[in-house]
Amino acid sequence: MRHALFLLLNLVLAGACAAAQTDAIFVCVDDDGHKTYQNSSDGNACHRVDGIIATIPATELPRGGSARPSPRASISPASFPRVDASTQRLRDGDRRRILEEELRSEEERLAHLRSEFNHGQPQPASDESFGTGRYREHVQRLFEDIERSEGNIASLRRELTPFRY
Repeated sequence: MRHALFLLLNLVLAGACAAAQTDAIFVCVDDDGHKTYQNSSDGNACHRVDGIIATIPATELPRGGSARPSPRASISPASFPRVDASTQRLRDGDRRRILEEELRSEEERLAHLRSEFNHGQPQPASDESFGTGRYREHVQRLFEDIERSEGNIASLRRELTPFRY
């Protein structure tokens, strides 16, 4: 019984020592003076730092209980230039027109790519033949172009959603 107790005590002490070693923090300084913190020493420029406790200062919550700033809170400095509402409306209209033109051209490009792709059986180019590696690369490239174009169209449609204007 006494031997088992002694063995258990040794295991507990060994575990505590191992835990103390893994909890060590080393600060290492490179030749340029940059500090890095790590859990192991990798050379002469590292020394162990004990007693560091990382804390995040508590902030007082507003009365509503939310840590988020109000939507009307100004995040830009007072000296930041402002644009009047009519100018912003014109800019938004121009932006919307440009996005709609891009959407139209991307949809036309997608229609052209799909007709060229021909359900995975595009016509081989003059220097290609069915089943060759070059033809398979051509088919793969068309497939990737179609996927990219579909992604562009989805992004443009998201940009044109009504809640932005």
